[in-house]
Amino acid sequence: MRIPLVVIAAIVLATSSLSAATVDPSKPEAAVLLPASVLRHNDFKSFFAALPAEEQTKAELEWKKAQANPDAKDTKQFDLAMEKLLAPDAVDQFMAQIEPQLKAIDTKGLSENLKMISGLLPMFLQQSQAQAGASAEAQQKNIAMVQSLMSDAADWLLKSGVEDPVKLRTAIGHLVAGAKSLNVADAKALQALPLTDVLDRFGPMVDEIKQAVAVYDLQVDGFLDSITATSNGTGDTRQLDVGFSAFGRSYQIPVKVENKGGKWSVSSDNGAGLGDLTKMVGGPGFAPPADEPEAAPAPTPVH
Repeated sequence: MRIPLVVIAAIVLATSSLSAATVDPSKPEAAVLLPASVLRHNDFKSFFAALPAEEQTKAELEWKKAQANPDAKDTKQFDLAMEKLLAPDAVDQFMAQIEPQLKAIDTKGLSENLKMISGLLPMFLQQSQAQAGASAEAQQKNIAMVQSLMSDAADWLLKSGVEDPVKLRTAIGHLVAGAKSLNVADAKALQALPLTDVLDRFGPMVDEIKQAVAVYDLQVDGFLDSITATSNGTGDTRQLDVGFSAFGRSYQIPVKVENKGGKWSVSSDNGAGLGDLTKMVGGPGFAPPADEPEAAPAPTPVH
């Protein structure tokens, strides 16, 4: 749904200008740590208020453009999703739709497939990283990390309860509560709100999504809290040693960042490290929620 994405993009793209007690926005580490901090605390309104005046103005203008020219397809999808999510029996309706599919989930088979793919990673990753110019040592580190993550994800699947209808009902309940926390019935009502009001409501919705994921023993906030970054080098292009924890293990990955106009951001040139990791685990580390839970919640593998 593009309407909420306009909001999140306005904040995340400007995060290197934010003020936070524990992060210096003028340092390269802010490219990673500030977005993580925004998502960790679910307090988008306060972070927005900390933006320089020119950044607030830019975000406000983007929001007004979205208000004046809403996408017809997105508006229709949002309205349909909210109609389902706000129904008095929303949880029961989604359970009736999704629960029959749980019997087809073969966690043992999925787990075995993940481990099998993990064993094939060296062949696939060595070629792609060699093309990207990664050193042999860097290749081995990246391969070992992704293999470890996939192996742990395979073990998590066996005890996650993704096929448990009780857990499904609880997770859906949180997603429904998240939709209700927006306190709007349709896209028109959302579009009528000032940007600061939307940001204020977005925080509780994200928190409910985190709680839905936590039903399956995946702690998003724990993952965000574990993120560290140390800058190497000088100049407007740096490499960060970014650390994080997943499934009880600690990892480190190199992330290139660049300074453009006084703002540090993650570089698009991360093919030998971050790019390979995100491709193997299914995309960017934090994805926006889907418009509606058409299938059983599929949380990202972080713990």
